[in-house]
Amino acid sequence: MIYLLLHTTFSSLFILWVRWVQQRGYDVLMVGAVNYIVAGLIALTSCGVGERPGLSFDAIATGSANGICYFAAFFFLVAAMGWRGAANIAVVGRLSILLPIVWGILVFGERPEAAHLVGISLACGALVLVGKSRSPLVNAKRPVAGPLIIIVFFLIAGSSRIVQEVFKYVCQPDEQRTFLVSAFLCSAIASLALLLWKRKLPTTSEWLFGTGLGISNLLQTWFILKSLEAFPGYVVFPITSAGSLLFTTLVAVCFLKERLKGQSYAAVAIAIIALALLRPAR
Repeated sequence: MIYLLLHTTFSSLFILWVRWVQQRGYDVLMVGAVNYIVAGLIALTSCGVGERPGLSFDAIATGSANGICYFAAFFFLVAAMGWRGAANIAVVGRLSILLPIVWGILVFGERPEAAHLVGISLACGALVLVGKSRSPLVNAKRPVAGPLIIIVFFLIAGSSRIVQEVFKYVCQPDEQRTFLVSAFLCSAIASLALLLWKRKLPTTSEWLFGTGLGISNLLQTWFILKSLEAFPGYVVFPITSAGSLLFTTLVAVCFLKERLKGQSYAAVAIAIIALALLRPAR
């Protein structure tokens, strides 16, 4: 149970940390690049500690796919959060568990029960409310193709959850570090390419913030793998998503001073109810 709590905490901190950095005018892409580089180095170093991790093509492939999802999702997260704020984007990110549920129905022939169908309907309603609600941010500028950015972020976030679920079924628990190394080295290489393309080095502050973000990112991924080792996905994803959504919303409103409108509060409440119902049939 402790792994569920730790994943909920660190996954929330990741979104809140990105928003905090964004509010203070730092180059979020530079901080994000440092985040993946630091996480990659820590993950690689961890292989020399303790027992040698298991190694397989499946672990490397799923880890690399997860790393690509992480790196790509970060760009859309930053763009969407600058427009909609941390609380609203947390709704979108957490409801991305719809994708592994739909994947299970289409690929593995799982049959949703009535409660699942109600949960899916409520989740879709919450996403519509997020799309239609006013931004809680002062002077927020809608980016070009704003709704499309949110949709793509939703799809990428959901894809990373599918990859993590696939890892559970095709790999062994002793290959978790191999998964982490593959994921974060892949995103670290992409981040180094970004730094070369921008021809700019991170500032001291960006290194510090990026390091903290990277540690949080690495830990939340590690704890979701440990949670999936102990519990089935239909327990892990709804519980951690609902808890993280509630925690993120409270911090965003109380400390980041986001002013949510009625529709946004309704979206959060509906999303939490939907997450409680979204338990794939087994």
